[in-house]
Amino acid sequence: MLNNFYLVVLLVLCLFQTIVYSDVTYTAPTTAVYDDSSSQLLSYEYYSTSPIQRIATFSGLNKLSNSAVVTIQIWFRHTYNSDVTIRLYSPDGDYITLSNERGGGNDNVFDGTLFTDSASTKVSSYSFSNNVVATSVRPENPLSTFRGKDPNGQWKIWLWDGYFGDDGYLNRVILTITGIFFKKKWEDFIKK
Repeated sequence: MLNNFYLVVLLVLCLFQTIVYSDVTYTAPTTAVYDDSSSQLLSYEYYSTSPIQRIATFSGLNKLSNSAVVTIQIWFRHTYNSDVTIRLYSPDGDYITLSNERGGGNDNVFDGTLFTDSASTKVSSYSFSNNVVATSVRPENPLSTFRGKDPNGQWKIWLWDGYFGDDGYLNRVILTITGIFFKKKWEDFIKK
């Protein structure tokens, strides 16, 4: 009788599971976040036009799904924003341009800006104002470009100042990737 009780309990648990198991793998979506609030100077030098970069390293993840969402928020203060190009590189070396010399002669327009494909206005058509943050904009190239890619390795947030006379500081970066898939074997669930 006791064995029948355990069988019924096991059957009920299996019936009410919201996760689908297979013999090989279980797949579930997850989110990876990189958040760096260190400050970094971006300055044009006559003898060097080196960009600055932040490196976000992810590991242990499978490729991005076809519905993955990548967003990046930056806190970047600069006294002449159209001097600056901002890019995001994936681990395989491909990149998209978030902003290509946008913002005009306005100061500090990207000091908290969220670059997301779901924003209503593209950065290239945004009406910038001096010392007013563009809170949410679509980048020059879509972040969805990274769908289907392997997210493991180094992502680079890259900024380059192409003109002398004005400096800036990158004070924080948050890179969020939602819709990454990881896989676990059925045996991994049994061990827990």
